Amino acid sequence: MYRSLLVTSMFIVANFVVHPTWSDEPPHSDQASAVKWAIAIHGGASDPAEWNADQQAARRQGLTRALDVGRQMLSDNGAALDVVEAVIRTLEDDPLFNAGRGAVRTQAGRCELDSSIMDGHTRACGAIAGVTTVKNPISLARRVMSNTKHVLLAGKGAEQFAAQQQLELVDPDYFLSAIPAHAAGRGEGYLGTVGCVVRDTHGNLAAGTSTGGTDKKLPGRIGDSPIIGAGTYAANDTCAVSGTGVGEEYIRNSIAYDVAAQIRYAGKTLAQAVNQSMRETLKPNVGGLITVSAGGEIVLQHNTRGMSCGAADSSGRFDIYLQLPDGVMATQTVESAEVVVRRLLEEQLQAWNEGNIERFMHAYWQSPELTFSSGGEVTRGYDATLARYKQRYPDRQTMGKVNFEELEFLPLGVAAMQVQGVWQLQRAEPIGGRFTLVLRKFADGWKIVHDHTSVRNES
Repeated sequence: MYRSLLVTSMFIVANFVVHPTWSDEPPHSDQASAVKWAIAIHGGASDPAEWNADQQAARRQGLTRALDVGRQMLSDNGAALDVVEAVIRTLEDDPLFNAGRGAVRTQAGRCELDSSIMDGHTRACGAIAGVTTVKNPISLARRVMSNTKHVLLAGKGAEQFAAQQQLELVDPDYFLSAIPAHAAGRGEGYLGTVGCVVRDTHGNLAAGTSTGGTDKKLPGRIGDSPIIGAGTYAANDTCAVSGTGVGEEYIRNSIAYDVAAQIRYAGKTLAQAVNQSMRETLKPNVGGLITVSAGGEIVLQHNTRGMSCGAADSSGRFDIYLQLPDGVMATQTVESAEVVVRRLLEEQLQAWNEGNIERFMHAYWQSPELTFSSGGEVTRGYDATLARYKQRYPDRQTMGKVNFEELEFLPLGVAAMQVQGVWQLQRAEPIGGRFTLVLRKFADGWKIVHDHTSVRNES
């Protein structure tokens, strides 16, 4: 025999989540974020021990210039895509980095450049490969994204399109002339490439990558940098990613997309997903990743001896590295969603069993859109739900002692979760049943946005 009871039940219809996590809208953009904007950059995953002190200092200065461009634009509410393009153009113009002016040579002795860019808000993307006369490949990649129906253009066709778009073209010697003075440290193991990932003040993500490829590559070789999902990926519901390293391995394992997929489908944190890709999917000494989450968390990691990189955010942080401690840096230690939600339910149990309904209700979304469904009766709004609890359970005797068992956690993307379980209420007339909850992650933590329960008499 079933009847309604207001316990920690919750659920069930994704429509009740204001920003479903499978959309490309900024997750919970109606909530104030602790970090208004965040940016990370990289300039390749090579060993800084190969550079002398002057070369290391010059590289730090180059990273600082580029990161400062991004910081200033984001502080002025610049859009993520604009920031990614401007920062990468700065790195492309610096002959210290293997992109644009500083690109390495093929076996035939010339430079062939690749680049890509992706908009996390729309998942629009553009890429170019094998160009030899385009001064700033990242800008051409963006034009492919915005001014064609295509994603990737290569070789002469890409250069013809660049001319049509009136982008700056240069003689191939423009790239070659920069190499001799800056070639130190570019041995067989040199892993160049530049990249940028951004979360802007509007909550939108973007990523871009640009490279001259691997030194002494076969003419026509294309690595991961212009391959969306391999070297570059961005989606507002998960993260923005840019990679550097042995491109063939990033392509074989779809590394950039795999990081986002682990968040979207497995409910992992950004740090967990990056660590999985860098330490378990890829072999040692392959490369590195820079990433930023929908909430502005930054994670940088490499499994090489170094990675030139930097990070900044609206809190005032501004860091430059040539090598990360233990090969990894995250803005914070992030617990898994399941751990956090499980603790929330334990706190609810404690509050209920202490007879404190107000504290028990802290786990609920304090909004008129909160929905409770039980026994065919629907209650809407936080205040109405609290009043209903108090009416049904006016004292400790009627509340009894509750316990949850057989809990199952199902991530619904990066910022929502479904929980199912069994509850038992011990009192003079014991009752129990099953519940299903849907929780959503807000800036101030996880909250129950809809709950559904059924109750049967246990006597």
